[in-house]
Amino acid sequence: MKMIDLLEVIQDEKRSEDFLRSRGVLKTFTHCYKCNSTKVGMTRSDRWKCYTCESEWTRRKDSILSLVRMKYSEFLLCMKLFELELTAEETATQLKLNYRTVQLLFNEFRIVLTAFDIKKIISDQTLLKDEELIYLVEEKEKIFLFHKNEMGSGAISLKITRHFIQEGTAYYKIEISNINKMQSLKISKQHLALHKFIRFAKKRLFDFRGTGKKNLLLRLSEIVYRFNNPGVDIFSCLGKQISQNY
Repeated sequence: MKMIDLLEVIQDEKRSEDFLRSRGVLKTFTHCYKCNSTKVGMTRSDRWKCYTCESEWTRRKDSILSLVRMKYSEFLLCMKLFELELTAEETATQLKLNYRTVQLLFNEFRIVLTAFDIKKIISDQTLLKDEELIYLVEEKEKIFLFHKNEMGSGAISLKITRHFIQEGTAYYKIEISNINKMQSLKISKQHLALHKFIRFAKKRLFDFRGTGKKNLLLRLSEIVYRFNNPGVDIFSCLGKQISQNY
């Protein structure tokens, strides 16, 4: 979606809500979630209500917007700035939102966009060591991420080391090596896509603020998605994936 078209939508909160509802990001309830009655509607206080069992619930129920407190227009702008690859810190500053709220939202965007299994990140103890952080496999000029217990033949070790410049700022040094010989890979036709990906990733990780392995891997999975899908409308894909996963 073009920014000029989005600006027309976010001028009005009602229009922003209708836009999100039309995309399935906000749910339109036709049945009561408690008694399954079809006698549901919107009250004057802008809440859903079942006129059979008298239950009420918020307009954001069962949607990604139930995780954060922000306006519908702000949420749409977060989606757009995520597409434009602004960091969570830059987005929070521009929209005058809480940084942690935006970071939470951006991580949710990464999870639904890439279908990355967050539970594996939390439970995998090998992530405690940088050299065992993640592995890459190149297939038909596309890059795939794997954990140590999932990797197959042709896997390349990806080592990411975080270096502090000064308090509050840092950069990531990225190296790839042969999984068997543990030596740096030279640029060749065989690994050309891998080296392209490393250049692509270095540029996007330079100003990444996250320190935890979970946040880093989510950001890395997003980078892989962008690398494998050049020219894709991230805003539209994100809206579609959100509607399917919430």
